[in-house]
Amino acid sequence: MTVPQRHAWKPPAGEELAARAPVSFATGAADRVKGRRWFRDPERQDIQGELPGWPTGPTYRPRSRFGPIARAVLTAAFLIGLFALVVASGSNTPSGGPGGSDSLGGSEDPENEEQDFPVLWAAPGTIARTLPWELDPARRPDTDVTHLVLTDRRLLVLGGLKDPRDPWEEVLWETDLSTVATVERRPFSIAGRDFRITFTDGSWCRLTSLEGEPLVGHLTAARPPG
Repeated sequence: MTVPQRHAWKPPAGEELAARAPVSFATGAADRVKGRRWFRDPERQDIQGELPGWPTGPTYRPRSRFGPIARAVLTAAFLIGLFALVVASGSNTPSGGPGGSDSLGGSEDPENEEQDFPVLWAAPGTIARTLPWELDPARRPDTDVTHLVLTDRRLLVLGGLKDPRDPWEEVLWETDLSTVATVERRPFSIAGRDFRITFTDGSWCRLTSLEGEPLVGHLTAARPPG
């Protein structure tokens, strides 16, 4: 990332800042796609090699469908063994045990959340294809961070350093707010942090943020679903 003149970004005169939050492309949470993400066209073809200016990133494959079954079998065997041990020792059955603390419940969109996990869905020439590669945590340096910024006119992605002592930022991408069609929270995600932005040309991206609730709220209000 080329370092411009050091400064923290502010909207120009006459433009009002509504909200901002650190964001990245989301990461799969279901068994088959956990820790993975893909970049797709409407035919579900991988397009990361077609995105202009993007550096090479990791290539993922979905995990085997037998993974969850194998884990379930091992968990059952463990519980049976534990129960036998408790009975043999005369102890009371302990509380707790291997659990589903990471259980996500049912997906509203299993094709794109459990079987596959696209974070970019874009035909050639669409808006989502112009999003910057720095949104991908597998590509950008660990020292960098990306913010999604909403003003009363635009949606922007800023790039900068995590170090608060060196607060420079640059605009990596922007689009007029009129190009945003819908913003949807995606509950089937780690701590419910994911959200999807769909543009008026039908392309979309799936992002995640630890601090994104106010931003998503403002975006949803600005562009209500439907």
